[in-house]
Amino acid sequence: MYDVRSKYINKFTRGLIFMAGDAVALLLATVFAFIILAPFSGGERAFPVGYSLLFAGSVLAGLMIFRMYLVTWRYVSLREMVRIVNGVGVGAILAVLTGNLIWNISNFEFAFTALAALIAIQFIGGFRISKRVLMELLIQSPRKQMKHTIIYGAESEGDQILRDILRNKQMKLSVHGVFDDRAIPGLFLHETRILGGMQTMYDYLRNQPVEALIVAYPEMPKKDLKAMIDHVKSIRPGIEIKILPSFHSLSDDPVGVHHIRDISIEDILGREPVSLDMDMISESITDKTVMVTGAGGSIGSELVRQCAKLKPATLIALDVDETELFHVENELRKIGTEIVPCVASVTDYRKMDLIMGSVQPDVIFHAAAYKHVPMMESFPEEAIKVNVGGTQTLAELACRHLVKKFVMVSTDKAVNPTNVMGATKRAAEEVCMSYNDTCLTKFISVRFGNVLGSRGSVVPIFMEQIKNGGPVSVTDPKMKRYFMTIPEAVLLVMQAGSMGDGGEVFVLDMGEPVKITDMARDLIRLHGLEPDKDIQIVYSGLRPGEKLFEELLNAEEGVSDTQHREIFKAVCSRNMSKEELNYYIADIFNMIDAGQTELLREGLKKIVPTYSYKSELNGMGLTNKSQQEAM
Repeated sequence: MYDVRSKYINKFTRGLIFMAGDAVALLLATVFAFIILAPFSGGERAFPVGYSLLFAGSVLAGLMIFRMYLVTWRYVSLREMVRIVNGVGVGAILAVLTGNLIWNISNFEFAFTALAALIAIQFIGGFRISKRVLMELLIQSPRKQMKHTIIYGAESEGDQILRDILRNKQMKLSVHGVFDDRAIPGLFLHETRILGGMQTMYDYLRNQPVEALIVAYPEMPKKDLKAMIDHVKSIRPGIEIKILPSFHSLSDDPVGVHHIRDISIEDILGREPVSLDMDMISESITDKTVMVTGAGGSIGSELVRQCAKLKPATLIALDVDETELFHVENELRKIGTEIVPCVASVTDYRKMDLIMGSVQPDVIFHAAAYKHVPMMESFPEEAIKVNVGGTQTLAELACRHLVKKFVMVSTDKAVNPTNVMGATKRAAEEVCMSYNDTCLTKFISVRFGNVLGSRGSVVPIFMEQIKNGGPVSVTDPKMKRYFMTIPEAVLLVMQAGSMGDGGEVFVLDMGEPVKITDMARDLIRLHGLEPDKDIQIVYSGLRPGEKLFEELLNAEEGVSDTQHREIFKAVCSRNMSKEELNYYIADIFNMIDAGQTELLREGLKKIVPTYSYKSELNGMGLTNKSQQEAM
């Protein structure tokens, strides 16, 4: 069991050891200073015992002011050395001022103080760094037991990573070379030679038994990183590759080994890291009451995390899935962030009215939705209830409870939809536009493509298939999708929401579309395997409602720029008035109540004219023929 009392005893003991060592170092410094200066003093002079004790006491006080008795002995660095210089300097000045008041000191004491201070800095610094020298230089792990490692990146990040590796021998990494096209070959970085640039690294990999590569170059463009990883894997397929992520993913603490992680598909696919106006985002969240629906999902949970960082007055996380909501709450509690969890369905009008009346949200991020395309083809009534009915419920209640902003997360599948999920999200966009300007609430929709690593997305499925030895199942060799990482998508949603004036459908710049087959091959290579050799790729064919390519704008829509280069505004014209829209939505819900699921797609098409579907599909995933056979 952890003993808090022992922790404070150890802290006190370590402080006393430091103070005793510093006192000895200071007294030795005064002795050495006197021995050096005495021959030049112009006659016999006794050792200034009283002034030496005053000097030692003053310097100890100066070191205490700069908290030099609260540092960790094992990890003393240049920062601590600067604090030692400051502490000794302050102590020396204090000794001179006090000594002059007591004894009216002469020039000898001034020179004595200056020389003793310089010697003291060396003695105290040497004492403080002694344990680090012992641990890092004298206690070496056998190189044969350590992993042959190279680093790509010789600037500040590589320097910090290498420093950490040398300090932590338990990591079992032995760095044999550093490579960087930006650095001068032949120089040494912490006794490790900089051997050259990228081409030199490839030659080294061919001739040396390298087991691990650390890429300490967070600014490297993704396309260059992908090309490098592909080349490295072609030379040495089984090599372990670690990467230092882009700085927007890091915390404020100094770069170290704890930041590096296994390279993932997110590092080599998708767009370059986005630029954000964090001041604008903060202004819309900080000290506000924020509600996130669908808070247990991939997008909703990340919205909760990002909002929590901006210190809202209250953060309500709402989801119908109590298990996922528990995980989100537990994760944030561990880092000291409190949220208000709320288990409820956005389709429950009465409960949502009670909740919103109680918490009075300023901002709502509406991420609750059914999104699985083939599943919603089988159960269109459920997609309509949540994606359309839930949005309508929240929109009406947002107006009633004077919510300032309502930001709905939409999808590229809402463009020329060929499936129920996309059609319901397009209808939800229509709902948001119809409620805008009818009350004080500003309604905004944000449309984007797939996110890497979300629940039900291809990446986790592919990784599970690779883990099981394959094959990897791809829908079609020509299929392409837009991809973005979850944090980037969420931050852009927040950016769009913060700059929206109401009534807009924003479209995120998703970069270039990615062929799903290429993604599968990259994932296989990242696992140290060869596509079509170690892991086979098979093609399963399009599922109901799927398209080979997704779009972000309708053919009849235009697009206009905004103040943010990665966010565009779709020129969306409303298909009908609010009254007409409510009539058609009510008509669809009457069909659901009557069990007429075969008519739901026809009802959706009245709201979304661009929706196209195969008429033989209807509820429960059965064709008309199969229904008759089942009866």
